[in-house]
Amino acid sequence: MTIQDLFCFMHLAETLNYTKTAEDLFISQPAVTRHINSLEDELGVKLFDRSVKRNITLTEAGVIYYDGLKKCKGIYDDTIEKITSKTMENPFIINFLRGTVIPDEFVEATSQFMATNPSFNHFSNFIDESDFSKALEKGEVIICPKDYKNKYKGCKTMQLTANPVPYYLVAGRNHPGFRDSSYIDFQKIKDTTLFLPKNLPDALKKNYFAQIKSLLGSMPVEIMYLDSMDSVELFLRSGRCFTIAGGWYSALDSKHLLSYKIDISSHYIAMWDPSKCVYPMASDYLKMLKQLEI
Repeated sequence: MTIQDLFCFMHLAETLNYTKTAEDLFISQPAVTRHINSLEDELGVKLFDRSVKRNITLTEAGVIYYDGLKKCKGIYDDTIEKITSKTMENPFIINFLRGTVIPDEFVEATSQFMATNPSFNHFSNFIDESDFSKALEKGEVIICPKDYKNKYKGCKTMQLTANPVPYYLVAGRNHPGFRDSSYIDFQKIKDTTLFLPKNLPDALKKNYFAQIKSLLGSMPVEIMYLDSMDSVELFLRSGRCFTIAGGWYSALDSKHLLSYKIDISSHYIAMWDPSKCVYPMASDYLKMLKQLEI
């Protein structure tokens, strides 16, 4: 018994016409006959009375079978409608660590995924690391450097990058230590403030500090932690501070800033709680992202 057998039976039970059923299903009339014969052989009963030429009717068994399948179809349709309604009501949330750029490849692939999955309803969001726990608890996905994954136990992760993404020292063009991206005066950098986001994972913070010490000889005169990195570019333009940013950081593209590549790199990952992330198409979408490995 196949889905095609059942689908063909349901259609023939409603039309009581082999020719119309074949036309509606875009198959040949002999194919309709094969589907019905296959179903009757497996069930061991006749579903249609064909004793009167050109005038078929459902047998008593056929009526019972049709009513049962119709109820099943009703339950199925209702279930699909509820899933679709829930999907549209609660979109699939994809969070990026604040400051991260959404790569063009992600945007293009998501557009293609939406075209082939009309009911896929998503929303992209930017959050600070302090909001990670809340997002994971709500079943959302976070895209961030891999250095964050060990801080949140029980999460599933998926690597999204083929090569590690580099980190940079970033400062305004009028910073005394940055003449251009090829010449850096580390002594002058040390005399200014290092801005960092709060709640950095320990592994990443250690990497930052070790790299800063190796470049500057010691830590800068001041380290200031920000609740949000949204306004950091305005601070950087003042020329009295600098920061460290990953390669997927939007400020790197600013014409007001200069950047200097340092010896830190990280893969980017998607991270989610598998027990909470139950969006119907989440798995398919994440597998699609995995294939990009940009």
